[in-house]
Amino acid sequence: MSRKQRNRQPTKQAQIDICILTVGRYDFLTKCLDALYREAQLVPLNIYIVDNGGSAEEHLDHLDLFQYHLEKDPAGNVVKYQTKRLQQNTGFPAGSNEAARMGSAPLVMFLGDDVELKPGAIESVVSRFQDQTVGVVGIKLLFPLDSTSPLRPAGKVQHVGLGVNIRGEPFHPLVTWSATHPKTCISRDVWAVTGACFTIRRNLFNKFGGFNPAYGLGTHEDLELCMQTRQAGFRVYLDAVAQGYHYVGASAEKLNVSFPLQQNRNIFMSRWAQTGLIWWNEYEWF
Repeated sequence: MSRKQRNRQPTKQAQIDICILTVGRYDFLTKCLDALYREAQLVPLNIYIVDNGGSAEEHLDHLDLFQYHLEKDPAGNVVKYQTKRLQQNTGFPAGSNEAARMGSAPLVMFLGDDVELKPGAIESVVSRFQDQTVGVVGIKLLFPLDSTSPLRPAGKVQHVGLGVNIRGEPFHPLVTWSATHPKTCISRDVWAVTGACFTIRRNLFNKFGGFNPAYGLGTHEDLELCMQTRQAGFRVYLDAVAQGYHYVGASAEKLNVSFPLQQNRNIFMSRWAQTGLIWWNEYEWF
């Protein structure tokens, strides 16, 4: 078995490709992968990991993470497990596109390496696509239970969909609310969902050309895919049953970089402001 990949002749058909981009946060990647092995016991899946320009030395020190572990997958439901290392950081959009090209399953989930899925999350997400009108599904994300940061209140809501505020800016409604508050527990159509856990039909992803690399390091490329999905007549859906813990910004924290938020917002608005797909909907959440 290759140290880089596991690609046996599949005895099962994977319903979904899990694409993970990582840049050195191997502490989080460990939890992310352990959760995926657990989820695979319910839904056959493929795992594709792209090390997006992380340190070569650190990569070698953590090779164990880039190898398939049979003992964690007794049912053999991880159909394919492949990894790739890029020499330079290409940013989230281009790196995620690279990961997506490694697979061919009908559904593609882009999963942050700092996201730890809760039990049953993937099974729930896959079930939502039985409705042929659904094009994209996001999940309910919470701040980690062990968080001590006031910016990441432990166990509180980080994401239940994205909306547009009165100034026409994308925002996270109900952030820091209780995870058990009734308004944070509603599965429904939403304006957009975050790329931290973003599942899309592969035929739509290919039709749109993947994430737009014009967004560089990242931010707003997930919003653009949601706009394209709704423009094509499909729904963007938030599955509040499917949940996970999201640290938020782990890679940026390690690399000590900031995302080009304003620059990317300008790109996004220049492309979508006149389409009728951006409207004030803040009131719908409260």
